[in-house]
Amino acid sequence: MSDVLLPRRGTLVAWTTQGFPPGPPYKGPTGKDFVPFGVGLVQLDDVIRVEGRLTENDPAKLQFGQQVELTMIPFTSDEDGTEVVTFAFQPVSN
Repeated sequence: MSDVLLPRRGTLVAWTTQGFPPGPPYKGPTGKDFVPFGVGLVQLDDVIRVEGRLTENDPAKLQFGQQVELTMIPFTSDEDGTEVVTFAFQPVSN
């Protein structure tokens, strides 16, 4: 069996904005600290479609067919102050 590497870039197939904190086991910001975030369905070549967080949450800045690229963004901090990061897709600037 061979390893398959997924591409870091893909095409935004569908998206929405998450306007409320997800349910458990979500450990990110809640209440006044919660910031709505974009969620998108991204086509990675002809290999697979993945759902993931987007770095952009403004609907006016998102388009179907837009090119996006995988990145890492700050998510929250643990009780001991350790920064927790998560993956997200950001629009590719042309």
